[in-house]
Amino acid sequence: MKIIQKIAILSLALFFAFSVSAFAQKEGEGRHGRHHNHEQRLEKMKEELGLSDAQVEQIKALHEKKKEEAKARSKTNRSEFKAEMDKILTPEQRKKADALRAERKDPNKRAEKHIEKLKSDLSLTDAQATKVKAALVTKMTKMQTLKEAAGDEKVDKEERKAVKTAFEAELKSILSSEQFTKYEQIKAEKKGKHGKGGKHRKGKK
Repeated sequence: MKIIQKIAILSLALFFAFSVSAFAQKEGEGRHGRHHNHEQRLEKMKEELGLSDAQVEQIKALHEKKKEEAKARSKTNRSEFKAEMDKILTPEQRKKADALRAERKDPNKRAEKHIEKLKSDLSLTDAQATKVKAALVTKMTKMQTLKEAAGDEKVDKEERKAVKTAFEAELKSILSSEQFTKYEQIKAEKKGKHGKGGKHRKGKK
């Protein structure tokens, strides 16, 4: 009888671990949101099944274990994909692909591309451009750190928003009021275009 009870508890724990992960991915919540939802479900499960504190801790550990295993599998899949791609590409193409990947990960190089457009759009002085570039590098570095910490999960919305808010606050201190107003207008126009693009794609389906 004890063996049957253990099997039943383990089955429930496995179901709980996977259902929480699936629900979190489906809803697209940030890491904090997923953690909060996970705790709520665990509390409800504890109450409904009469779980002991020890069992709750075991289920938490199981959930973390499965999450880490999923991350490891994803990392392996990416490595395998790159290995297969390398077989298809020529040596020159592989070299170019590696350089492009490195460039995308380098906040300084990415900032350089952005600053040229901002300099043109906002009529930045050289002094302003230098400060704005430094702010961009800080923002991109922070975002990259968040993405690496999140792994295969989405970056928490509040953390992403905090980085963006800090960048725009610094940007506002560098730009004139006219320049910042223009920056806001350009940002709104881009957001509108992306929104229309998304609706168009949905309408095609």
